[in-house]
Amino acid sequence: MKKPHTEDEITSNNSMQIHYFAKLLETQPETFNQIADHLPFVICQSDRETLNWIWGNEFGLSFFEAEQGNLPELSQLSKNANKNVFNHNISKIRTFDSINDQGGMCAYYQLYTYKGKEQWLATGKTITSENNFFSISYFLDDFVGVGSYIQNVLDTTLSDINAWKSFQSLTKKEKNILQLFASGKSSKEISTLLCLSEHTVRTHRKNIYYKINVKNFHGLLKFAEAFKLISAF
Repeated sequence: MKKPHTEDEITSNNSMQIHYFAKLLETQPETFNQIADHLPFVICQSDRETLNWIWGNEFGLSFFEAEQGNLPELSQLSKNANKNVFNHNISKIRTFDSINDQGGMCAYYQLYTYKGKEQWLATGKTITSENNFFSISYFLDDFVGVGSYIQNVLDTTLSDINAWKSFQSLTKKEKNILQLFASGKSSKEISTLLCLSEHTVRTHRKNIYYKINVKNFHGLLKFAEAFKLISAF
């Protein structure tokens, strides 16, 4: 794969790897835990309603001066944060949560005082279940490295940044319809399940094919398999 160079390419690459890492948590939690505690980034699961942590890796716990038996709540997370930036991010997370797109990614920057100085962190947050968020945060000094670092320890089936951008361009409904088509549902069955007309379903399918740049069902199926959509909804 061609190495990313621009900020947009690097951001897309990092978001793509966070997506796969979240899927590893869902499908192979033991492997995920073994890897996560050795990564030099803040990795956590948090409650979607309260935003309190329900799990964090060793680096993350150290960053917030916490431990597994005493996980940080939202008030503690804000303790060393720039208040204006923090409040802006909370608003962005709430909007992302209300959309409820389990294939989507919420990206934002945080400003924390760490080891005596203010440092910017980039965060990628995704929804992993009805109740939980999954997040990775890393210092901007590590911006180029986080995606390649994770990619080195994960066996991903797709590492094409353009494909990731295509995936992110799909709406929540389009991802749902894509998953249903890939699972073998007909237009008629999907129209019944989603309370849509068959014409609307066919229009969505046409738009999906165009956005992800595939010509036939085989291409659609491979795309859905690569992004773990068949088991993600």
